[in-house]
Amino acid sequence: MLYEGPFHRRPPADRYAIALEEANDAVSEYVRFVRDNDVGNDLVDEIELPIPKPLLIEAFTLVIAAENRPDIRALLVKAGLTLSQYHVGLGERIKVRPIPAASRYRPSNPNVARKFACALLLTATDRTRLTEIYQNALKRGRH
Repeated sequence: MLYEGPFHRRPPADRYAIALEEANDAVSEYVRFVRDNDVGNDLVDEIELPIPKPLLIEAFTLVIAAENRPDIRALLVKAGLTLSQYHVGLGERIKVRPIPAASRYRPSNPNVARKFACALLLTATDRTRLTEIYQNALKRGRH
């Protein structure tokens, strides 16, 4: 049997408010994840993210555009840029730490060095892409 009564539709403003609330929740969950997992500057496989990376990027974009306080917007952009450290199929986390002076001159494993160089290039490329996305969100938010 089909429902024949009126469907209740939310006005557009309510849908936006709900989307913004969900985006805020996603951003908060991501920030807690980064803090609790001591990610720092490490390069990490996307599979570890609590929410898929594209959804997090969308959430950051929405929250950045909606935020009125410049200092909070800047912090949101900074936090959103850390998503560039996550890559599909990276595998084991690559710890990015300073190398002690005594071990700097030891020959390194060429496979590890190549993987690190590739991941670093991906990170830089993604950071540039995310910067552009978030800059556009900042512009939209200033309407």
